[in-house]
Amino acid sequence: MRFDSLKAERLAEATAVGEEFASKLKRNGVVGIVFLGGVARGYFDRFSDVDIIVFKRRKARLGMKREDEVEYKGFVIDYEIVDYEDKLESEWDMEARWAFSTARIFYDPEGKIGKLIARKVRLKEREKKWMIIEGLTQSEWYCNTVSESWVHRGDMVSAHRSINLALEYLFKALFGLNNQLLPSEKWLAYQAQQLSWLPEGFNKMLREITLVREVSIRELRRRRSALNNLWRQMLQRAKKETGMKFSEFKKLV
Repeated sequence: MRFDSLKAERLAEATAVGEEFASKLKRNGVVGIVFLGGVARGYFDRFSDVDIIVFKRRKARLGMKREDEVEYKGFVIDYEIVDYEDKLESEWDMEARWAFSTARIFYDPEGKIGKLIARKVRLKEREKKWMIIEGLTQSEWYCNTVSESWVHRGDMVSAHRSINLALEYLFKALFGLNNQLLPSEKWLAYQAQQLSWLPEGFNKMLREITLVREVSIRELRRRRSALNNLWRQMLQRAKKETGMKFSEFKKLV
């Protein structure tokens, strides 16, 4: 059974239970409540939990733990209480911004949470450009130079791990080329396959890169070839996107 067919396995029930639990958190000092994770993105299965973020005023005391994981009506509720002012003033890292980019706002009486999220999650142009430049430069280095250095040193395990690292950077560049925030590591490969622009033969090449039949030089070359196939296609698009040559990329990284 494929993941796509499991997306709504328990979604309606989880959403209803989550909303019932979240309703109990509406009290004085609460600025807003949002759902993250599966309930927000429209999927829920037996491995999912209900993720809730409660934004409160800094001086408000809600009389409950700042974060906890509780069982409620057959579902695991994972909630966290944060200070609205802190989130307003702080810089959000990429993973947090990605998580909130698909947030479902449940309670926002003054409209403050909607404005906060819209302001914080936007991918800036300079960030996108750096994702592309760093991603492609480091991907090529790990794939070809670093992996070959470990072959020379006689460590094939490290050589193959270099391909894994190269793939991580390739994903980073790919999300940049799609003007998208970088997901958390758990979702990286899945979300990459859902992007609007992908190099030709992406899914086939991705399987070739991730498959390791044995820790050998032949397998390393096969994996390296597949990754370089995707890399070359992405480089052409990157040059147009950034107006720069790869030699200029390398000078910046």
